[in-house]
Amino acid sequence: MRPLDSKRAAPLSNSTLLEALDNDLLIRCASYFDADGLARLGRTSAAFGTPPAGQQRSLANEAAHQRFRQSATDEERRCLPKHDDESDIGLYRAL
Repeated sequence: MRPLDSKRAAPLSNSTLLEALDNDLLIRCASYFDADGLARLGRTSAAFGTPPAGQQRSLANEAAHQRFRQSATDEERRCLPKHDDESDIGLYRAL
């Protein structure tokens, strides 16, 4: 086994890697999941499932909110009003 090169930077921890990425980029990546995948992502990681300070939605809920806005027709929006206790993931799943 070769010794590590002393000039090589130490790897960053996973939490540091997530903090280095922009929220818009993370939301865009999360938007590729379906509603069940977004729900799993929110439950698996506090970074995705807990709203950041000063925000209304978690990253997973924001991705679901954006997907719903982009893909729902006006008629679907009228038929699927969001209730106070409903998450954006639940609304996207109903679509």
